[in-house]
Amino acid sequence: MWIGHAVSASPHRLGIGFALAADLNLRCRSSNPLAILPPHCTMTPDIDLTAPPEPGLALVSDVAGVARVLCNLSGVGLMDKLTPQRATSRRIQLTLASGDTITLRVAGAGRPVLMVHGLGGSHHDWDGALESLAQQHTIHSFDLLGHGARASSKRLPTLQQMAHDVAEVIAGLGLERPLLVGHSLGALVVMKYLQDHGATQIAGVCLIDQSPRITNDGQWQLGLFGSLTDGQLKDTLGRLRGDFVETVASEFIGRLAPLKQARSREALAGRLARWAVTKLARSCGIEHVLSMLESLVDADFRDVIAKVKVPTMVVLGGASHHYGGLPLEQYYRNTLPDGTVRMYKQASHSPHRQEPVRFAADLTAFAAKRCA
Repeated sequence: MWIGHAVSASPHRLGIGFALAADLNLRCRSSNPLAILPPHCTMTPDIDLTAPPEPGLALVSDVAGVARVLCNLSGVGLMDKLTPQRATSRRIQLTLASGDTITLRVAGAGRPVLMVHGLGGSHHDWDGALESLAQQHTIHSFDLLGHGARASSKRLPTLQQMAHDVAEVIAGLGLERPLLVGHSLGALVVMKYLQDHGATQIAGVCLIDQSPRITNDGQWQLGLFGSLTDGQLKDTLGRLRGDFVETVASEFIGRLAPLKQARSREALAGRLARWAVTKLARSCGIEHVLSMLESLVDADFRDVIAKVKVPTMVVLGGASHHYGGLPLEQYYRNTLPDGTVRMYKQASHSPHRQEPVRFAADLTAFAAKRCA
């Protein structure tokens, strides 16, 4: 899930990249390039849902993906209800120093691997690769603070808090030199772990489709979309804080019902979407979501990448709506002291979910050859 906005090539088009892990986005045309929020965009946009994505814009892959993210952030637990527990996995509960309890899913036997999902995800994000990985590794996965079973935690989730949870899991379970794997936000959590706790307790790192800094400036154009600036991100967060429900509901409806009249406040689709988002927002607490996002604004881990002391594999999606087309692959090849970079040309932002068999094979080979 990413929040941001970026101006496209046309001076009369401005998109809000409000991506809910499944890459949710409303494409709107307007004679006023600054009219990016409702009611204007909900009432008068000329939307082309079939056109190819433009720079700085992300598209939703399916409505089910958006629903999955909203459920993960609200703690509804839909994925747990729909996904049966695998016979080969078991669950372990760990109580943290904060008093919170983490439930970890553990599968397989061998070198420990700790999986950290992305924003709007859950431990189920690794389901596709679990069986293959568990043949040679002990796979540990859990829900990040503010997600899934932990959506209702009283602690406000930030990168620092989530990285501290990772450290507590490693220490609490006595994991011996695990391999840390992080996707999107989870990759930033892994970077924050390295920054705060060092690499002495781990054997290696795998980062999936994530830049070490999400905002761009004159000296750095490898952040989100290659164009999202610090000011744009803060402005969008301010708009979300001002009217979270309307902002999210309007973009959600933009994918559900492309007709103008279906997105109006009075239309049935509009009323249902706003009711659903309001209910979900009350369940998860808007502050939890905004706390996570606001902790990303000033995050910059380029120094961590340049100095990481353990073998690191980076997996990128060639068709990623977040970083596709950016020379992020070359950056990692040039910067990592001991790096392995894999480009999945046909995958988007979640190559581990789109090509789970290949991902499991690549991670297994990396662990065997580079993390002995």
